[in-house]
Amino acid sequence: MNNPSYKLTREPIGRKMSKIAKMYQTKLQDNLVHLDIDRSFYPLLLIATGNGITQQQLADKLFCDKVQVVRIIDYLSSNGYVERIQSTCDKRKYELAVTEKANLVLGDIDNALASASNVAFNSLSESQIEELYGMLTIIEMNLLEDGK
Repeated sequence: MNNPSYKLTREPIGRKMSKIAKMYQTKLQDNLVHLDIDRSFYPLLLIATGNGITQQQLADKLFCDKVQVVRIIDYLSSNGYVERIQSTCDKRKYELAVTEKANLVLGDIDNALASASNVAFNSLSESQIEELYGMLTIIEMNLLEDGK
């Protein structure tokens, strides 16, 4: 695909993926309408499995800047899902921890993710899903390598 005369004949992949992501997010939110949280489901899962993840580590995992992460954490914290705990090793850092309220809804979030994924993958075979994830991983690695 290193052809300088290549002409785009399809929707750009970034646009296609962005559109799919928004549709998936809408489906996910529909499945979680009963919660008092309307975004930040994935960051909450990362925090829950992060074992004392810091805001910077979360920003790195989400590929966003610290200001965006502060907004996400403020939102999750104000809704009672996350708390900041000052690091015992470095007083400048805060580790993120889920609250009991978050623990009560993590199963709902997992179920909503499974449901939205089932809708998205409805007519695909297991091998097609594996192939899709494999191709997306290659695309991700290509973009990461190009950015270095």
